[in-house]
Order: sequence, then structure tokens, then C-alpha cells
Amino acid sequence: MLPVMGKHDNDEWLRDVDARQRNVVFPDTAQNEGRFWRNILSGKRSLSFAQWIGILLMWAALIVCLLTLWPEGEGSWWQKLINGYAIFGGLTVALVAFIILGNRRAQRTTRKR
Repeated sequence: MLPVMGKHDNDEWLRDVDARQRNVVFPDTAQNEGRFWRNILSGKRSLSFAQWIGILLMWAALIVCLLTLWPEGEGSWWQKLINGYAIFGGLTVALVAFIILGNRRAQRTTRKR
């Protein structure tokens, strides 16, 4: 025999499903990640041990990827750095600038409400 769901249980179940679905769509996941990094940079909350390990692993993966792509051949280290990473660095700077400007614009919009 199937359990009978009342109106209250059905509404609660629908809210739960909606909340779970919203957590996987792009704007909400980006907003959650932005909130995470803002809280870290603001210093309001300290990171847990697991979060520190995760951030260190991300940085280690980035450094390993960059070192494995180090250009070979003749030339000084700074020429290799520019030739090998100029596009990557430019795209990273553009992405960070886009995120910073977007966050400031969103904060201004939120304050006006």
C-alpha cells in the first residue's frame, strides 16, 4: 500500500525538488561559488581543513599543468614564459576582470533594492 501524501507534504517535497534542481543549473552554481570565494577573501569565516586541502590541490594541479607545458628550445626564461603562457595569462586576467566587474555590478544592483 502506498503512503498518502497530504497537501503539506506535497508542497514540501516540491520545494525540496526545486531546491535540488536549482543547485545544478548554471546561475545558481556560479552564484554559490562566487559567494564561497567572496567569503574567503573577506575573512569573515576561516576555512576548514578540507577546504584548505582542496584549494592547495587546485593550485598544485595548475602549477603541474603549467610546468608540463613549459616550452623547450633556445631562449631565455622570460622569452619562454611569454611565448608559452601569454595567451593563458591574458585569458586568465580577462576572466578574473569579468568576474570582479560582474560581482561589483551585482552587488550594486542588490544594494539598490
